[in-house]
Amino acid sequence: MQAKRATADKSILRMSALCYIGTSLGIVALFLTLTQIVGGYSKAALVGGAIWSFILSMIVTMPLYTAFLKRRFAE
Repeated sequence: MQAKRATADKSILRMSALCYIGTSLGIVALFLTLTQIVGGYSKAALVGGAIWSFILSMIVTMPLYTAFLKRRFAE
């Protein structure tokens, strides 16, 4: 029973990692698109903002996706 539970937990964590990394990359793409539309930003500001957006969105979405998927696939 423990081995089955460990396998389920690994797959839930793998799926949540895929979700929150994908969401964070999408937010970075949105950030870069919007800054290109607005314009007038230096490359340092673009790179710094992209890194900041990625890290912040990872911090926010990581516990959300993990908790949601654990609840959804709970036995």
